[in-house]
Order: sequence, then C-alpha cells, then structure tokens
Amino acid sequence: MEPIDPRLEPVDTEAYEAKPLIAWDDFRNMKINVSEAERWASAALGGGLVAYGLRKRRWSGIFFIMAGGVLLLRGALGRSLFYRTLGINTATGEGLPGQDKTANLIRIDKSIVISRPAEEIYRHIRELENLPGLFGHLRSVEPLSGPRSLWTARMPAGADLAWEAELAEDRPNRKLAWHTTNETKLRSEGAIILDTLPGGRTQVGVHLEYALPAGKTGRVFAKLFGNHPDRLLDEELHRFKSRLESGA
Repeated sequence: MEPIDPRLEPVDTEAYEAKPLIAWDDFRNMKINVSEAERWASAALGGGLVAYGLRKRRWSGIFFIMAGGVLLLRGALGRSLFYRTLGINTATGEGLPGQDKTANLIRIDKSIVISRPAEEIYRHIRELENLPGLFGHLRSVEPLSGPRSLWTARMPAGADLAWEAELAEDRPNRKLAWHTTNETKLRSEGAIILDTLPGGRTQVGVHLEYALPAGKTGRVFAKLFGNHPDRLLDEELHRFKSRLESGA
C-alpha cells in the first residue's frame, strides 16, 4: 500500500455542495407568467390540499401539504418555473397554442381553386378596398399616397386597430404582396399568389403573418383569429370563391 502523498492539495468540498435549482431572489424577481384566473384557481386548490393534508394526521398528509404549499405560492406570486421552461406566459398570452413561442406569431398559408381567370381576380384584389371581403378580420383598407395604405381591423367591444402597410410586390395577374411600415407596432406581411389553371380557373394562394405586439393589444387582436386561424381563413376563402364565381 503506497503512502499518501502529503503534497496533494485538499479537495474543495464547497464546490460539491448541493445547490438549489434556482435561488429565491431569482424566483421572486422572475417575471409574472401566470394569469389572474389561474392564480386564484391555484390558491383555492392549494388551500384545499393543505387542509386535507392537515386532517389526515399521517405521514402521507405531508405530501398534500407540500403540494398545496406549492400551489399557494404559485397563486400568491404568479410565477411558474414550468411555464418559464416552456416559454409560456398566460398573463400576457405569449407562447400559447397556435402562436410561435419565440416571436408570438400568427402565420397562415391556404389556397383554393376559383373558376375565374387570374386577370379578373387580380383586378379585384388590386383594388385594396376589396381586401376586407377576403379577410374578415379587416374593417377597411384605404389607399394612401404611393404604395402605402391604411389597414383597420375589427376589434372586439367596438374598438378598431389601424396600421399602415405598403406594397412589397405587385406583379399583374400573378402576385400581390404587402408588409407593414416601420412606424407601426403591429408587424405584418401577406401575399396573394395567382396560378393559372386550365379551363379558365385559378389557384389562389394566401399567406398571412402577424407578429403581435406585447400586452393587451396583442391579446385582443389574437382573439380575432380564435384558436384555429387556419380554419377561419379557409372559411373566408370559400366565401370569397362563392362571391367571385356568382358575380355578386
């Protein structure tokens, strides 16, 4: 057996001490990411679990007391480590299903075949005032000077949200694309693409993208599209098809 070398340096035991996953100060300063309704529900459920655990008067009751305490803390502080890990914030609506978690996007791509020539459809959509007939969330599109136009959305409770956009691409009988200007908080882009088919028919492809602003405005605007924005646009495209084909 070899003797211990006295020259060996002592091990720094502090480096191996168990440390919490998150410091209390970090948790306390964490951004609120639980909605008001969830906080009340968490507090009510947590209080019930604590009361149930105290009534059991057994070791198994400790589990219910601890679980209830976590929910009470969640309700009191409005913070969830689980939500933070997933990038979800129900207090602001960020990261919810149907939206891009990182940029809070609504992105929709749909297409439909309309029994009308591309020239006729292009003439219709090139008059920007007609676009609300395709996109039901719009109240109006008003042309301004040059390539710019003023878009107004139908917001709940009678309020409207307006922003400026400008044409990014205008190819007669083929494509019409637009995007918001730098002056607007709501970031958006869209395009209508026309592909000529045999028999005087046209495949109409639509791309819509909205990067929602943070806060109440973004949450309210998202409600215009509901939980299934792609389904909503599909219904609007079918109504648009019916109007053009019937000549209404």
